Amino acid sequence: MASISGFGESVSGRPQEIKRLGWLRRLALASIISVFGLIVLGGVVRVTGSGLGCAGEWPLCDGSIIPPLTQADIIEYSHRLVASAIVGPLILITGIISWIGYRRKRALVIPATVAVIMLLAQGGLGGVTVLTKLPGPIVAAHFGLAQALLACLILILVATYRINASNPASLPGSAPAPPGGATGLDRDPARKAPRKPSRFPRMAALAAIATYLLLLSGSYVTATPGALAACPDWPLCQGLSLPTDHLPAIHMLHRAAAAAAGALILYTLYRGFQYRGFQDGRRQPFFTASGVIMNLSLAGGVTFLLQLLVGAVVIWTNFPAELRALHLALATAVWGIMVALALVSRGLAEPTPVSSDSPA
Repeated sequence: MASISGFGESVSGRPQEIKRLGWLRRLALASIISVFGLIVLGGVVRVTGSGLGCAGEWPLCDGSIIPPLTQADIIEYSHRLVASAIVGPLILITGIISWIGYRRKRALVIPATVAVIMLLAQGGLGGVTVLTKLPGPIVAAHFGLAQALLACLILILVATYRINASNPASLPGSAPAPPGGATGLDRDPARKAPRKPSRFPRMAALAAIATYLLLLSGSYVTATPGALAACPDWPLCQGLSLPTDHLPAIHMLHRAAAAAAGALILYTLYRGFQYRGFQDGRRQPFFTASGVIMNLSLAGGVTFLLQLLVGAVVIWTNFPAELRALHLALATAVWGIMVALALVSRGLAEPTPVSSDSPA
């Protein structure tokens, strides 16, 4: 019997089913990477002022399929090209495989369907953004939907690790239920006594929501003309901690949100790094669910602190476009890590089978 491993789970089944599941996981991962790259590229479009590089036309660029060889046109058109030639096909193929091969697995089919709907909505919203000359609210909505699409794709990837190719799907790192109904994840063998349900999944979910709201607040600052440069120093703003003018206040509200969300994020990541699996009372290796939680937490903490540092340097160096794009890339990476952390930890703490039906 062939096997496939992920998060410490060994999945056995027919080789054809295992191969199909492996391809689905690769496609989901490729979709995540491509959407992340597209978000970063969209950030480059914004910080370089290339949003109207195609003369405000869509889907054409300056009246042509092939854009003129100017910097603004190339940057704007490359964003559209990646979206239509790479991101779109990857998400559509992922959805088709999910519908055909796993149509009875609602935990997989539902997010795959939502991802396709989001893809279509994002494409239409991108066109509206250009045709309406980049109004702030629509730009922020376009950005927020892109981040939601990234989260949906991460959900798809996590869902593929809950599918067993031949038996009822089990969550990463889960164990057969012992007598009495408790699972190996509910009981610490070293203590031989029931444990209270972990609060970490709820904390991780709240931290992920806080991260998303922080991203939206940063997008609002960028989309509001004059708000980004209204505070040329850090951590204060024009020498004041509480500015009263409109634009500096918008900027400082984002910093206040970053401080509040950052405290929750860092505490959650600290708790995640200390996460222990219940199989033997010891820290688990990387390729178990608890190992993934700990390593995601470590990566998230480093990325968040680096993103915070880059945000300060952006202000100290008078807002260079390169560092602003890096700031957005790191913020998106933190968001993706927090989503993955919330999904993996929830699955570990609340083991429920997806379905006992066959994939087809």
